[in-house]
Amino acid sequence: MNNTATKSPMIAFVELASKYWISQALNVAAKLGIADFLIQEAKTVDELAQATNSHASSLYRLLRCLASVGVFTEVEPYRFGLTPIAEYLRSDNPYSLRDQPIMHCEDWHWRTTGAMFDAVKTGKPAINHLFKVNSYWEYLVQHPESQALFDKVMLASARNFYSPFVKTYDFSNCTKLVDVAGGRGSLLASILKINPHMKGILFDMPQTVEEAGQFLEKEGVLDRCERIGGNMFESVPKSGDIYTISYIFIDWDDESIIKVLKNIRNAIAENGKLLVLDAVVPPGDEYSWIKWVDLEEMTLSYGGPRTESEFTKVFQAGGFTLSRILTMDTPCSVIELIPA
Repeated sequence: MNNTATKSPMIAFVELASKYWISQALNVAAKLGIADFLIQEAKTVDELAQATNSHASSLYRLLRCLASVGVFTEVEPYRFGLTPIAEYLRSDNPYSLRDQPIMHCEDWHWRTTGAMFDAVKTGKPAINHLFKVNSYWEYLVQHPESQALFDKVMLASARNFYSPFVKTYDFSNCTKLVDVAGGRGSLLASILKINPHMKGILFDMPQTVEEAGQFLEKEGVLDRCERIGGNMFESVPKSGDIYTISYIFIDWDDESIIKVLKNIRNAIAENGKLLVLDAVVPPGDEYSWIKWVDLEEMTLSYGGPRTESEFTKVFQAGGFTLSRILTMDTPCSVIELIPA
């Protein structure tokens, strides 16, 4: 991909102002399943157009643009193949992210992003006035199809973002892990599969943990995973050596987070640990995808990612001391906390 630092300020500005084209192009390629047709070998535009029932000339224009930013490669005129980036558009890739651009370009998400001006002016999530809901969680409950797509995006993100942590963190002294607001158990299942000596508790809303049974059984860990339904703002299960909470605080304000932290503090053993898997905003002008995620959160909820100092204040108010931050080559950090 081209580096804007080597371009004139004018060209850099024009290209930055037009990045939304890439999102929509990825969305189209994902919906058409282009990457799946290229698994075995490169194919001509005519072959891809026939396979996807698309207009050949228009499809070429789309693929040519995507190839210019590293998605696909034009191996010879009018013939395209996969690239390492395009691998994430394959539906058979266990780490596929093809649903992400589709979700980003869904009407509700696209419109909410487009109302960012209102969020900046009012300090309230744009989704409030667009769809008359308090947050995107409330919107998704009302729209099951969007909820299903969102769940797939979150599962895929978890597999990619958490993989280094799951593979390298030392759980040898842990016998029981409690995953707070753990959804359908993707993180917990990944940890239990690598650590057969451990048992786990999946804690989330009653309907969510009920629906998690099929997934946990498929992952082969259902017999080692207790499912408990409840509300993390009221209490959390006791008896865990380690508690985990992943990409949840990013959606909530400080007051709400402190409530959850205090509940975990009341449940955790004195020598226990709380692992917060979340995004930490880097300081200064450094580019970070997380800074852009913050803008999305601004339009969708009252939360957002935090800096290390902002996290530290919240953790202290909730009864924890920040022990260390483990960074990974993903948009996720592991914040290790101990009871204060």
